Amino acid sequence: MHKYFGKQDDHGLFVMADLGLTCGGNLERAVQLIEAAAHLGTDAVKFQMLDAEALLGDKSVTYTYPTLTSGDRTENMHEMFTALAFSDEEWNIIKEECVSKGLELVVTCHTESTVERVEKLDLRVNKICTWSLSHYRMINQLAKNGKPLILDTGTINRNELNELESYYRNAGGGDIIILHDFHTDIAGEMNFRVIRELINSGYEVGYTPQGRKDWLDYMAIGLGAKFVEKRLTLSREIPENGHWKAHNMDEFSEWMTNLKECYEALGDGNLVPTQQDLKDAEKYYKSAWLVKDVEKGELIKDECFEFKRPGVGISSKQIIERFLGTNFKKSYIKGEMFTG
Repeated sequence: MHKYFGKQDDHGLFVMADLGLTCGGNLERAVQLIEAAAHLGTDAVKFQMLDAEALLGDKSVTYTYPTLTSGDRTENMHEMFTALAFSDEEWNIIKEECVSKGLELVVTCHTESTVERVEKLDLRVNKICTWSLSHYRMINQLAKNGKPLILDTGTINRNELNELESYYRNAGGGDIIILHDFHTDIAGEMNFRVIRELINSGYEVGYTPQGRKDWLDYMAIGLGAKFVEKRLTLSREIPENGHWKAHNMDEFSEWMTNLKECYEALGDGNLVPTQQDLKDAEKYYKSAWLVKDVEKGELIKDECFEFKRPGVGISSKQIIERFLGTNFKKSYIKGEMFTG
């Protein structure tokens, strides 16, 4: 994933902080979140460029969401999306802030009206959400810059993914980068195994969680995902959409640590013991001890031994492979460790 951003692959994972909702359309808060994401060590931040007038045909639609401290809250969706919008001048400030902090900026494009505005930001990748996967005219417009496209799966099957990729490439677009996505709490429908299948098919694959079940993120890493997105907030108590299921800075920091440890713990796939296991083997493996007195020159038989800790002596495996059928080189008494 790092190659698409010209970044050094210094820890194997590419982590993107999702600030699209939690910024609240407030520039000051957006800058604070960018600073927080940089402090936490993320690689990129994601925002969304919204045009409520172009997005919503029905301006009366409402949306109900939970908050941590104020219960459920219902808002007019047109008003909510309008409040989340930034001006072009504000977008330039956001871009400059990301550059100054060494962060990549990713912006989800929702409408055709925002394609040109996003393009002016000169970002490295295009991004669409699952709710735009059938918006082929917008996808065609995005493809004209030849850049990779990050998409959330969610609503499409494999055949539809193939069709979309073909359409995007034929329109001039670059690689398809996939974020495994779903909107269900039913475990049997989450289908995490598709991550490995998509990786084996040659895709760069990540995961975009919709909630606070961090163990799902770790499972995605275990299945091969190297690109993970997570929503970050300054406070979960902010009574606006998205904050209740986001991670505050302390939670995000712990999540980042766990995520990197999960990735490191995967290893290289070769079966080898750890240095600690090799050291402990000397204490916990078993060695050969004589169960009777034997004389020098006597034939070595398996029934001459029992096997007890520690493992600093000769093992049962070595007895079988090297010593059975040969002769004792010295005399031993019962209860003495065999030394060969």
